[in-house]
Amino acid sequence: MGKMKDEFLNHPLRIAAIQFSQRPEDTMKVPEIIADGGFNVEQLLHVVGNGGYGLYQKEKHYDILKQYIADSKKRGIGIILYANSHMVEPGQYKLHPDWVQVGPDNNAADVYSTYLYACVNSPWRERFFQRIREALEQDIRGIFLDGPIFIAPGCHCKHCRKLFLEEFGHSMDDATQGEICSFKSEHIARFVKDVRNVIRESGKDVALYCNCLGLVENVTGCTVDAVFPYIDLVGSEGGFLFYGNPNEVSLWHGSETAKFLESKAQGKPYVIFSAGNDQPWAREMHTVPETKLLYASAISNGANVWYGIHGLIDNFRTPAGETAFRFNRFLAKNEKYFVKTRRRADTALLWSQHTADLFPEDVAQTDFTKAEKSSTPQFDGSFRKEFRGSAELLFRMHSQFAIIDETCVKNGDLGEFKLLILPNTCCIDDKAAAGIRRFVENGGSVIATLESGRFDGDGNRMAHPPLWDLFGIRSAEEVREREPGCTYIKFENGPLAGIAGGEPVAGFVGCTLRCNFTSDAKTLASSFIPLAGRYAKFPTETYPSIIARRVGEGTVIYLAGGLGQTFFNFGVPEMKAAAEALVKAIAPGELRVENAFPSVEVELRGKPGKPVRLIHFVNHTGYMRRPVDRFIPNPGIRVALKTEAPAKRVFSLFHPKEIPFEYKDGEVRFTVDLEDYELVAVEL
Repeated sequence: MGKMKDEFLNHPLRIAAIQFSQRPEDTMKVPEIIADGGFNVEQLLHVVGNGGYGLYQKEKHYDILKQYIADSKKRGIGIILYANSHMVEPGQYKLHPDWVQVGPDNNAADVYSTYLYACVNSPWRERFFQRIREALEQDIRGIFLDGPIFIAPGCHCKHCRKLFLEEFGHSMDDATQGEICSFKSEHIARFVKDVRNVIRESGKDVALYCNCLGLVENVTGCTVDAVFPYIDLVGSEGGFLFYGNPNEVSLWHGSETAKFLESKAQGKPYVIFSAGNDQPWAREMHTVPETKLLYASAISNGANVWYGIHGLIDNFRTPAGETAFRFNRFLAKNEKYFVKTRRRADTALLWSQHTADLFPEDVAQTDFTKAEKSSTPQFDGSFRKEFRGSAELLFRMHSQFAIIDETCVKNGDLGEFKLLILPNTCCIDDKAAAGIRRFVENGGSVIATLESGRFDGDGNRMAHPPLWDLFGIRSAEEVREREPGCTYIKFENGPLAGIAGGEPVAGFVGCTLRCNFTSDAKTLASSFIPLAGRYAKFPTETYPSIIARRVGEGTVIYLAGGLGQTFFNFGVPEMKAAAEALVKAIAPGELRVENAFPSVEVELRGKPGKPVRLIHFVNHTGYMRRPVDRFIPNPGIRVALKTEAPAKRVFSLFHPKEIPFEYKDGEVRFTVDLEDYELVAVEL
């Protein structure tokens, strides 16, 4: 990374993205407005946009862009130029029909009902590279690729078919799901690499990034792993709240995505894209509380902010726009508390890209894909629901956790963690399985649910899964509900003793496994065989469904059902109590929080080599369906932070004030009154 680029990226980025539809007379007003609003970067589209399409054309945009960049630079605004790398205009399609993607039905794939998807393996790429060369003549600080992407089933154009046959030795018509995912990612990576080479050939010290997938299956090919070697900044749509039913969007969506990006970024800056508009009503802004939550979710997890609006610059004059301005000014004033901070987490939740790709429950809706059912045969549980339910449980118990993927496990990057959670992580290859075993043998603990480790890296069910040996499973048979909601569980021993007074409570939803365990497995909870029907006699036969065993210096806890999925679907309180008991018995952490609502997110961060702890509080508590139009204050949150030395000072920054504290039993103790968002600094 060059010196200029390094200096640019290693300050907290406050990125404005004015998407399109500017009035011509307003174009040159934008730099002044966003500078006054505390932004220091603009991801620029509206100057080079033609309707919703944006790609620099020297013959049309040279003079106005040069003036715009000069005006922005005078106001301390760096320009990252938007470059659409996934669309072909209808006029270009008529001239070059082989530039676009086609589906398995050989029909051209349309995007936004107006344009067509460009294929990165077609001659279109050369036209795109030429546009980038021309753009690099301008004084820009970066280039943002919107895309590149493949359509969900993969492009089946003649160019892709030829390449696929050469690389895999058979037709795309006979491809597996894994082969399609691999092909998409590989060719997206080649394209981004070629863009990087174009930048290098220019001699310009210009940053490059693109819109990477977050916690979804590989629908576009633009995964972080694929493009990581060629980008300087990692970004994803964590703050887009409008996909699908808005009332089903997780409270924690932005935070989950930021946690995932932090693990993947490996020290590179990362950014959460947040849409200021409440789409599909593109001109309607989010409420003030929702705007605060978009910003707070990103910055609480170490991410840079990207705030985009559709429509006129006047949308910044709304209460939501003014709220974004306030956050920008807060970040600028307190920059040192946001530069190069790092999570302080002792629990890791595993996101399995293999499982998500090979067993998708459906095709996730994103800015590039339509929600649709998957044709892939299902395994017995739900990975996505198990993962999301597990994440929600960790948020609600205020646990300090990271979200990692298989790469971290394979590379042995688990040293900071005491606990690794496998949420129905079905597909685990040999290298990842070996990494998990080493982690346990060296003193780490694992909590695994349902079919974790039952399939290999290619999605094949194994007769003797190596991880099941670790879990103490000799054999397993499936036990299915005769009717949903007619299963029960009894918590009996260890950290689960005493939950519900040892009486039967609502059990795992869906399929469970009746396992034959090794003799050293200690039963913590037992499931009853399913009721014969809703009004049937209560069964008496039970089988172990939560066990614990020692392996080397570590501990394995195996749950033969989907605890996360059960909580995700039904919010069973005893499941939350069980999860909290298991996690806190293994990884209690250095931060203890009492009297906080379960919907308050608490994030602990630090600055390597600096005697300071930073505690973020995000109040997701409000009108409990979207749009959120108010916060319910949470006064009297009691905080205890384990430290090796007494604190010198404790103070809040968003609502600035000194906070009284005491140091007792190795803990700094104080109380926080939370309204919306707060950042508390503990100086040691």
